[in-house]
Amino acid sequence: MNNLPGRLRPRLEAAPGRVIAPVDVGAGQEALLAWARERDLPALREPPPEGLETWLWWPRTRGEVARWGQSRPEGAFPLILTGADMLYSEGEWHRTLAPHERWAAATYALSGGWPAALPLARALAEGGAPEEEEWYRHPLVAAGLAPLLPPDDLLPAYRTLALTPLVTPEVSAALSVAPETVEALADGGWLWAAPGGWRIPGPLRRHLCPLPGGEAARAVAGLLHRSGHTEGALSLLREAAAWEEHLTLLAGHLRAGAGTGTLRASLRALPPYWREQPTALYLAGLLARASGDLARAEELYSRALPGLAPALQPLAHNARGVVRAVSGNPPGALEDFGAAARAGGLTGGEAAHNRATLLVQLGRHAEAERSLDEAVAAFREAGDLRREARSLETLGGLQFGRGLLQQALAPYGQVLRLLEDEHPEETALTHVNLAEVHALLGDGAQARTHLEQARLLAERSSLPEVAGWVTRVQALLALHSGVPGRARDLLEAVDSADRSLHAETRLLLARAYRELGEPDPARGALEEARTLGLRANLEAALQGDGDLGAVVEEARREDARLELATALLHRGEPEDLGEALDLIRTHGYRALLGSSAAHRLVAHVQDDASRALFPLVLRVLGPLRLTHAGRTWRAGDFPTRKSAALLVALALSGRSQPREALAERFWPDAKNPLASLQTAVYHLRSTFGVNLISSARGRLTLAFPVQSDLADLQDALMSRDVGRLATLIRQEAGPPDALPDLASELHEERELAERLLHDALQVYADAQPEGSLERRDALRTLITADPLNIEARAQLVDWHLGQGDAESAGQERARMNDILKELDLG
Repeated sequence: MNNLPGRLRPRLEAAPGRVIAPVDVGAGQEALLAWARERDLPALREPPPEGLETWLWWPRTRGEVARWGQSRPEGAFPLILTGADMLYSEGEWHRTLAPHERWAAATYALSGGWPAALPLARALAEGGAPEEEEWYRHPLVAAGLAPLLPPDDLLPAYRTLALTPLVTPEVSAALSVAPETVEALADGGWLWAAPGGWRIPGPLRRHLCPLPGGEAARAVAGLLHRSGHTEGALSLLREAAAWEEHLTLLAGHLRAGAGTGTLRASLRALPPYWREQPTALYLAGLLARASGDLARAEELYSRALPGLAPALQPLAHNARGVVRAVSGNPPGALEDFGAAARAGGLTGGEAAHNRATLLVQLGRHAEAERSLDEAVAAFREAGDLRREARSLETLGGLQFGRGLLQQALAPYGQVLRLLEDEHPEETALTHVNLAEVHALLGDGAQARTHLEQARLLAERSSLPEVAGWVTRVQALLALHSGVPGRARDLLEAVDSADRSLHAETRLLLARAYRELGEPDPARGALEEARTLGLRANLEAALQGDGDLGAVVEEARREDARLELATALLHRGEPEDLGEALDLIRTHGYRALLGSSAAHRLVAHVQDDASRALFPLVLRVLGPLRLTHAGRTWRAGDFPTRKSAALLVALALSGRSQPREALAERFWPDAKNPLASLQTAVYHLRSTFGVNLISSARGRLTLAFPVQSDLADLQDALMSRDVGRLATLIRQEAGPPDALPDLASELHEERELAERLLHDALQVYADAQPEGSLERRDALRTLITADPLNIEARAQLVDWHLGQGDAESAGQERARMNDILKELDLG
């Protein structure tokens, strides 16, 4: 008597004493009955009666179980078993049939662990096993399986269905078996549930149909293949000895990535004659490729190609193209990939993708882009979203590598729409790619949005490697913000076995050390990023250990526009700066305009469109800070306080102003106010290295556009954008203050800024939820900025009362009353 499968025992022990056995034939129900007897559980063939607490029920049909489930007693939900729960594992099968290893392997391959086959296989092994392929035809097997057959009225249909390894509605219709008959066979357990349909246990099926008819088998195999059940189709064609069709389908199904074991087994199953046919030679080429014998693989593909069916020739061309590319024969590989790509479909898409990859390596980027477009179109037409996304990702990477950042946004965006979070790792990495593109385009807000999306996906799906890529782009943003110390700290914390991530973080870390003025650590980090080629060579040159001229020429050869613009900018020869500016303007490399070398470009701008690339970025909410062309000045960096005030006044006004009015405003006591004004303008030009202020028709105008946090605050206030308001009023650790460095020189501007700041603080406080700590803190900040704000103090009193803190409320009320008395308003 057979034992229960090992994996089933814990489930039975944990069951509440109510178990429904499988209906499926030959599913080892006898072992379940023995288990029940050992535990004194009643074994039933009829549905369990109401009031019986523990039982094992062996139903006759699936319909019985369904009907019982509709009216089962409350709380009587049992452990319901299926035939799949009763299957033996391969290890259990081999242990039972030891030491007959080959016999065990052959019988398990057909039975799949079907319990009814194990005693038959054991009896045959003890009596001397017959031919392994024909064991299911032995009389002992026939006798053992006879009790498992359906009644006479269903038996003919059952024999007919035994032709196919999978019974689907289309297959049963092709075999002229009525749906009602299929339903009756399934209801009685003679058909087992299988993905996409029903199946007859392997030994029983082969016993009933040991020699499948050729034409019928071919027709059913075609139906199975077209409905996505290719493995079943291959099995049927092999059983029917339909070797030509079997080989054709096998060649279209297998790839070198299937592994040497699968490929060897497929070839070994062929009769000697068929192993010499062109299709088998192609399969042998796949095996040689999988085994690392590239020369033999190419030879076999070449021998196979002339005799292959037209439908298989693109496969062989693509496979030979891969081998030729790896073997250092690019012209031959491109020829093969081109021949395969013309076929279209999935194979054509794969060939076009492979061709593009090789063209990138050869530096033929425009051709590679066209080939990737062909691959995307082929995969889209075939409905293969995963491969379409892969080719789009590659296209985005190609455009990124060429410095076509704005063009890279489109394919990366399409990847996100295709994946739709179904593949979290690919989706997260695409968000990281988009973040890096936006960072290099100078759009930090968009970059941070994509990084947050990638971070959330990495957390939800436990993707630690993605977290490393996210950190790398965060460090890049820190470098762009002029905080190399922050970038260094982030990068030093990345510890990954991913070689690509390691090299990329080391390269960025080398830059961070260089900008921190630490040359030795910078060189050490760069040594671990040498595999990155041109970008590593560029960093070496920027560290003073390489030739920028050589980097410029290498960037031209590789069509790497971003690296070319960077190298030209840092080399800084007059013709270099003009070309660099053209590249930056054409491709949107705004991040380069914030680099330390960007000031070299300013002197070369001649028109308003170019000047628009170099705005004066002014911060007045807190200590004065002015940034222009990658350099930053604070109040103490100006030659005089009045020259700083002059520049800030012009910047905040947003318009030209009369020279006389400015002179009288800032130098009213000077003997010659206009001369003092002119001296201040001269000092500003010396400080910034460029003429920031132009003079025409008696008026002074800023030559460059202005971006100020005060204007941002006004916009956020008008749109009630609480998030932007929070960012602007939290620029400093303490309460916000407007123009503290130039309070006396810019009294009017300070008053306007304080009014805007007060309104912003009030709007922000009002937007916080009642009873939240954020509301309390916002009210305290508002009161610090405006101690006489009685309304805010009253709201703070109400907040404390709402928290049940009468003591704090009383203290705040006392302070409010003191102020009211001082103002004579009490």
